[in-house]
Amino acid sequence: MKAESTFSRLALVSPWPLLIFIVIPFLVILSITKQITIPLAGSPTSLLINNICFASFVLCRLLRYLVVMGRSIRYGKLYKQPEHAVTLTVPAVDVRSTLSRAGYFFNADGSYGEKRDLGYFGTILLYGGLFVLLSVGCWDNLQQFHGVLLDGMGPSTNLNKVESYRSITKGSLAATPASLPQMQIVSQMLPDSMYPRGATEVIFKPDDGNAEKMILKPGSHVTYSGYDIDMTKIVFEPQIVITTKDSKTLYDALVRIDPLVQKRGVYSFYGLFQGAYIGGGVYYQPEKNSFMVVITRGDKKVVTDLVFQVDQKVTAGDYIISCAKLGQWSEIHVIHRRHKSALITAALVALFGLLVRIMICPQRVWLEESGERSRISSVGVNIVGLLGAEG
Repeated sequence: MKAESTFSRLALVSPWPLLIFIVIPFLVILSITKQITIPLAGSPTSLLINNICFASFVLCRLLRYLVVMGRSIRYGKLYKQPEHAVTLTVPAVDVRSTLSRAGYFFNADGSYGEKRDLGYFGTILLYGGLFVLLSVGCWDNLQQFHGVLLDGMGPSTNLNKVESYRSITKGSLAATPASLPQMQIVSQMLPDSMYPRGATEVIFKPDDGNAEKMILKPGSHVTYSGYDIDMTKIVFEPQIVITTKDSKTLYDALVRIDPLVQKRGVYSFYGLFQGAYIGGGVYYQPEKNSFMVVITRGDKKVVTDLVFQVDQKVTAGDYIISCAKLGQWSEIHVIHRRHKSALITAALVALFGLLVRIMICPQRVWLEESGERSRISSVGVNIVGLLGAEG
């Protein structure tokens, strides 16, 4: 029976088993920050399964604490009994009587007693908040939809069509949007003093409503039918063609150029490219349509300037470089809204419960009878001071 009780407390009371469910989130964070591949950390499914198991484990603990809450003995005699004890020249029956008047409840044989404390309620808040946090998080993960599209000025784009997106991340229970408006980009603002990260003026055209014009900029979003639509940045995609002097093509592809956090000289955009034969980088100054192309091949590096629609071809070293076309896009994200308010509230409740549990310790005593004397050990209370005050 003692072994069963020990196992039960390890599974439902001890905080140490909870650390098992922190391993995979830690590995995921490590793999992202260190840019390394770690088993079990590369798949979103492993994190989802971990959180579902974590939520189930927390629910079992929450139910156990709720069931035991109505009992006079909540922690139990076998849970963390201290080794140190004090011998008193007072009979055990008198000690029990004094402690009972102070609010302590004793078990059937009178060898163990405890006082109800708010720290126990703090534990319930901790597990309750954790369960809601994990459950809502898992549900949002299963229903997540995150679509990324690069769109420019021109015809309207139907945000309900899968074909409109460059990439889509979906949960196993997620549905493709069916109630989003069409979106038409009418102007794009490059980063400046008014819009440090750029902006995009769009017209949203819902099927059953009036068209609405607004400006999207990084850090803000528009909400439609449970989806957040936001613009993250302006990007450029030049088609860089690099050949040898004898017309052998070494590279011919679109290069994505993103905004630089800090300008490099006059250039505010930069992107890398890598082909089968050569690699390098492309810097761009949108105000003058000017490129700086850096070509690397082994230990050799060639740098040249190129102005779009002015320089048809530029010769640098052994290479002939040209820009066949240039696309200017706004990167738009369409994201199914998460229940952020519920997540934040649950996290705060769990944190408050943890603080209450840490600040308010259980008050428990173990009592042994020895004739006219008694031997007593305690946790969370100065038993000698308490008995002295009562006497």
